Amino acid sequence: MSRFFRLFLWLLVLGILLAGGLFLGDRVQADPGYVLLAFGGYTVEMSMWTFLIVFLTGSVALWVLFGLGAVVGRTPWLMWRAFRIMGKRRADSRLVEGALWLRRDNPSKALDVLRRESETESLPALHWLLASEAARRLERIEDSDTYLKTAEAMMTNVPKEIPISLAPTNFKALVKSLKKHWREDWAMLLETTGDHEPLERLAILNGLLGNHSNSFALALVQTRLALSCELEAEARHHIERAATMDPAHPLVLTLMAESQHGCSPSLELLRRRLIENGV
Repeated sequence: MSRFFRLFLWLLVLGILLAGGLFLGDRVQADPGYVLLAFGGYTVEMSMWTFLIVFLTGSVALWVLFGLGAVVGRTPWLMWRAFRIMGKRRADSRLVEGALWLRRDNPSKALDVLRRESETESLPALHWLLASEAARRLERIEDSDTYLKTAEAMMTNVPKEIPISLAPTNFKALVKSLKKHWREDWAMLLETTGDHEPLERLAILNGLLGNHSNSFALALVQTRLALSCELEAEARHHIERAATMDPAHPLVLTLMAESQHGCSPSLELLRRRLIENGV
């Protein structure tokens, strides 16, 4: 909308208001009308236009009066609400601070912040969950359990714990489980689980190659079993499979060293630490 057009609209509105005012002024002089109000022994006489002006003025005055009264009446509630909002913001800020200290691997500082209870937080259950985790990292197990129970009591629906699935302790049961659902971490246990001889293990594991030829863990285990049975050609074959998948992997390098120089106690210790650390 251009400036000229806005100016034109304003002039038009002012012109209409001026024309309406002149028309009403003329009507007031020409035909003022008559209003009579009688109540008990009292009477009030006035023109119709005076009555309209008094009625409109009184209505506006009452509206303003009651409006101000409502605002004044709500002032204590508004002040209480403002304090509640400020307290809620401070509590939520403390919750975020505790989470930040926990993320920075400083559970002691996090627990100092989260130990203070606040009823104005938006997420009180999260407060105690973070406090429980901070206490757990500090190995304060009893405090951690107490905070966890407090958090669960505030939750409407507490998720059930996911059961930890343990690998079978029998070799054939482990093989059967892996056939249903393959897991690389469980496949690394095929070398030591149970009391089967290495050659028997190797024969059974060869039957898994068809469906899991791209398994890095299976190649490592088969290499170890072949080396323990002194099957050098088969061991080199499985080492080549593993090297094709990940030539720079530390476990592949240890197997190469083992195949060339034999297994020493230090090499076996290194290999076990690599497996334990999930390398």
